[in-house]
Amino acid sequence: MIEDVQQDVGQVRVRSVKPRDPVEVREHPDNWRCIGVGNTAAVFQPKDHPQKVVKVYADSHAHIASREAAIYEQLGDSPYFPRFFERGDNFLVIEYKPGTNLYDCLLQGIRIPEQVIQDVDEAIRYAQSRGLNPSDIHVKNVLVHNGRGYLVDVSEYGKAGTCKRWETLKKAYYDYYLDLYKPGLTVPSWLLETIRKWYKANEGEGDILGFAERIKRMFF
Repeated sequence: MIEDVQQDVGQVRVRSVKPRDPVEVREHPDNWRCIGVGNTAAVFQPKDHPQKVVKVYADSHAHIASREAAIYEQLGDSPYFPRFFERGDNFLVIEYKPGTNLYDCLLQGIRIPEQVIQDVDEAIRYAQSRGLNPSDIHVKNVLVHNGRGYLVDVSEYGKAGTCKRWETLKKAYYDYYLDLYKPGLTVPSWLLETIRKWYKANEGEGDILGFAERIKRMFF
């Protein structure tokens, strides 16, 4: 498959405009479907290989491909992460994991069961047992499928230091989500983006609980 992918990747134009914002997809092959964008790359599903996805990095972030490939190889096979197949200079070929990320669950009013939180905790413990440091786990790289949780985007797992993102999300789940969720409740995108930008601007060190209480009073 690598030869076919290499040829099609040449038709992809992914651009990073602002480091803290998702990349922009300018062009891609007609037989590829864009299924997600992050701050460094976009993910495509080839119609003739639907069981796989191709993660193509913006030119300014192409160096991350080799780093993330090495992390996938260190992870090995796990039910909580996609399988890794191949890599090129600026792309990875990995297993397609069906599901809806937490961000879209909130937008669409899809219930997030507690089992998902437990699965992510188990995935983190597994990655740690493989000598990795799971980091940058947020609402767009946790997938929910059939009531279970999965992780995608492992590019930051090789970094040192302590990342508080998942612990902050987990606290918000238990302190707010479980009490506030009702069937059909949706959270508007402007509110999610406000939270995302506030959190990034404060690097997770601001008064997250005070901020959450203000959002709760304003919205609920």
